[in-house]
Amino acid sequence: MRRFSSIVGAALAVASFSANAIGAEKLNGFGPDELRGSYPEEWGFSEEPDPLDFEIGIRYWYSMGSSAVNAFGGFYSASDTSSIAEAFFRIDDNSTSSFLKGQIGYAVKIDGTYITPQVVNETMAGGYIGYGGVDFGMVPFGTENIGIGAFAGYQFIAANPNMGRSNFVTASGGGDSATNALEIHVAKIGLAINADIGDNIDLNMEAAIIPYANLSGVYGALSIPDFISGGDNFTQGSAGNISGRLYGASGEVMLGFKPTENLVVRVGARGWYLTGEATMNVIARQVGTPANAQNYIDNVTGLEFFRYGALAEIAGTF
Repeated sequence: MRRFSSIVGAALAVASFSANAIGAEKLNGFGPDELRGSYPEEWGFSEEPDPLDFEIGIRYWYSMGSSAVNAFGGFYSASDTSSIAEAFFRIDDNSTSSFLKGQIGYAVKIDGTYITPQVVNETMAGGYIGYGGVDFGMVPFGTENIGIGAFAGYQFIAANPNMGRSNFVTASGGGDSATNALEIHVAKIGLAINADIGDNIDLNMEAAIIPYANLSGVYGALSIPDFISGGDNFTQGSAGNISGRLYGASGEVMLGFKPTENLVVRVGARGWYLTGEATMNVIARQVGTPANAQNYIDNVTGLEFFRYGALAEIAGTF
């Protein structure tokens, strides 16, 4: 047992001596090259470019719009020139050549005229025009400086320049009226082209078809004269209510200049057109007995919505 303890002690002494010798050798000039240096300043971060590009900004749309419809034997139309303020964003994923973009806009000024069976070229006084939507697409084709692809999107449109309001009789015998409050929900698919022209100029173009758009809402400008049915006199007893299915097309082109790395200024144009089929329904009330009411429905014709104009925008990129 004493011999075994002596052997273990000798082994530990040799190991300790060897470790001290190696340490001394490194300190004498042989070791520093083998020691790990400090981490580089960029340690832990990829040197590859960020796969996501972000853009956020504001636009001004000087737009001209029109709408028209024939219902219950009367013609209705409106033409306006509107100044629209818009906020927008865009996210590009360079790793998949895809993008997501959206915008929301509202008219800050509306000027124009309208026509109903009651008035001709009456001057507008207010109203509202607003919209919002998102698009998702991919541009996998093209070259290093040109991307070509497709996108699909959704857009909500509320196009209601003031066309006045028609009076109607309520069930209690009183009077009431309403302004136009139309809503359009749009589905669209299209082609997109994005091009970099040199280091500071870009060109973005889109063209889309609108295979389906749902129209609904109140048509307060509807005016129906009194009429006789079944020997009784009837008068208008509600605002018009319209619903239908639309289709059409839209397009946009923007030319941009980048004065700095994180700023872009663009100008261009945009437009959309919608038409289709719809029905208009209205309540008629018996004169003198307004609680006695009937609902009338008419297939409208000549239905269309059109808006186009010039765009200017400024955006930050990062």
